[in-house]
Amino acid sequence: MAESSDKTKTGKTVVIGIDGSENSLFAIEWYASHVHRHDDHVILVYCVEMSEVLTASDWYHSPNPGDVDAFKTILDHEVKKVQSRLEEFGELLKRLKLNGVVKSAQAPKPGEGILRVAKEENASMIVTGTRGLGKIRRTLLGSVSDYLVHHSSVPVLVCRFKEKK
Repeated sequence: MAESSDKTKTGKTVVIGIDGSENSLFAIEWYASHVHRHDDHVILVYCVEMSEVLTASDWYHSPNPGDVDAFKTILDHEVKKVQSRLEEFGELLKRLKLNGVVKSAQAPKPGEGILRVAKEENASMIVTGTRGLGKIRRTLLGSVSDYLVHHSSVPVLVCRFKEKK
């Protein structure tokens, strides 16, 4: 006969993709108000796209892009920005009274990073916001929520933010 362990997990692990946008903040707040249970464990995932960091930086546009010292300075600055965002998201968890952690994930695309963390953490569900792109813009720009819905092995809750008119 199998014995039950005191460490038996009762709640679900929920991964929520967050980037600080109004859409992603709406998604976490909607989840907290409508879906969250007190024994759930929330993992906020902030994806850092290194290609975006490098091409948006002053280093990429400088007359001497081979300057290693300039690159290191810019990279250090970007790391501090990411750490600051992670702290902000940690405060958001506290404000919403959610049991959980904040993680950063480096990935070529945010959807890939979110799915990787969901798999590593054995998530029961993924929550994401959506920008509400039309079909053509979604095809050209890509959509994190669309990617998650089509590639996730667990349920994905897509929270659509509607702007007040």
